[in-house]
Amino acid sequence: MEAVIWFLKDEEGKPQVKICLQELIQRAKADPLYTQLVELIFQALEFVEKKGMIHSMTEFFTTSLEGNSLYSIRVIKELRDHPPLLEFRVNWRGAGAFRAICFEYSLEDVQMLVFTQATLKARTYSEEFEQLIKKSEEQYIAFIKSPEKHIFSQGDEMDE
Repeated sequence: MEAVIWFLKDEEGKPQVKICLQELIQRAKADPLYTQLVELIFQALEFVEKKGMIHSMTEFFTTSLEGNSLYSIRVIKELRDHPPLLEFRVNWRGAGAFRAICFEYSLEDVQMLVFTQATLKARTYSEEFEQLIKKSEEQYIAFIKSPEKHIFSQGDEMDE
């Protein structure tokens, strides 16, 4: 089953994950390490859209890199101790570990992966990431109470 990726807006009306991706794209213009990271992130997002959440949690996303090497990672995993939150993951040595927090939501026959917060981590433990988890838990609760306020509100588009 395919999945639709949705970038949830925060209380200020800003899609934080999309903004984080845009900042990485800007860094990629000047740094080839970030160029590779951004390419992998967008390939992994496409993988999730095509495969759906269940397959993205159980199958490895694998792609070819220059020099005949392969890049492979399980891009979606459960966020330990924070159900039902999930973690979208892409790493690139020298650039860091891109992490985006998301959760699954079904709307009729459509499987949605709702992205809440994202960051680029330099270490395994990150206090900033822990704060983003807390914020994502709050966003999840607010979303579940009134999903209609968040999905397809006026001016939103699927492919922004």
